[in-house]
Amino acid sequence: MGRPPLPLGTWGKVRTYRIGPKTWRAIANYKDYDGVTRPVERVGESARKAEHNLLQALRDRARRSNDGEIKPESKVAAAATLWLQAVDESDKAARTKQEYHDTWRRYLASRVGALRIQDVRVSTVNRVITEIRDQVGRGAASHAKVVLSGVFGLAVRHDALDKNPVREIEGLGKKKRKKERLVNARTIGAVLALFHASEKAARWDLVDMVDVLSGLGCRIGELLALDWDSSVDFDAGTIRFHGTVIRVTGRGLFVQDHTKSRAGMRTIRPPAWVMDILKRRHAEAESPWVFPSATGTLRDPDNTRARIRQVVAGTAFEGLHPHDFRHYVAGVLDDAGLTAREIADYLGHERISTTQEDYMERGVVGEDAGLALAERPRAGPANIEG
Repeated sequence: MGRPPLPLGTWGKVRTYRIGPKTWRAIANYKDYDGVTRPVERVGESARKAEHNLLQALRDRARRSNDGEIKPESKVAAAATLWLQAVDESDKAARTKQEYHDTWRRYLASRVGALRIQDVRVSTVNRVITEIRDQVGRGAASHAKVVLSGVFGLAVRHDALDKNPVREIEGLGKKKRKKERLVNARTIGAVLALFHASEKAARWDLVDMVDVLSGLGCRIGELLALDWDSSVDFDAGTIRFHGTVIRVTGRGLFVQDHTKSRAGMRTIRPPAWVMDILKRRHAEAESPWVFPSATGTLRDPDNTRARIRQVVAGTAFEGLHPHDFRHYVAGVLDDAGLTAREIADYLGHERISTTQEDYMERGVVGEDAGLALAERPRAGPANIEG
């Protein structure tokens, strides 16, 4: 029966030979991590010194070969570091990369970072995700689940685990039934009236913004990325969404050259009253951005959301989010009889189905959507009848 093969990163019997009056050679076969067995040798003034030098070299070789290797006894934090490094080197959006780093740092490092990979069970992951959901929220739990799945997927690829425990956990539970949207056909007048009457809204340049959002239904980051030169075509009556404003630690505020999805890279023809607002702003503009900051630079989406919250604080619309206008526009278009495909084209929604995404032309001009929104919502009391 032959000798069993050497495990990766180990060596066989050390052999020593005299090669001179005061020189000895020690040699051993080493199984590299590429699966190839290679002879490694060192010399010394005596057989003992030569063997010592060889053993030290073999240990150093094993340590270098094992750099980046994840083992069952490795800490989860070590696997997370490698996975996040791979994320940073990927072509994922900058905001996505930051979200993964933030999720690990804020929610996961303290909960699982010190655990050994081999000690993590499905019940461990399920408990962590459930705890984050209950203490922080479903959004944070969903992000945590994605990050843990990536980290333990890496561990599986390194043979530190047989299977990814995240794939076996239960769902996050049924979503709570959502309350009626703050902005809808009955309340839109009162919402706009609140901003038109607010000194804060005027000072923070939010009045035109909410008016335009009620006609575009775009994401706030997309709106703040609009510029006069490449986004707005007054002759054609169109608006082109080509990016979104984000803030990334270490880089600051910038326009990411793509939106949330491919469908978000779109050109629409909004209702005429939206273009009228933009024409007025363009005539008074001193900044290249359609909705700039007070100093004419890019405007921060997070700060803008905070300003909106301050305007509606203590009113019936407390908790209002710019995304509420997006749902309002979707409702108007739905009531007008537009198809789901037409609504998705106007709002830049994710694909309705793989077939539609792969075979339908994107970036089309939403003609019928503009007509459906042709009647501008007016600031006024809420219509609570019916």
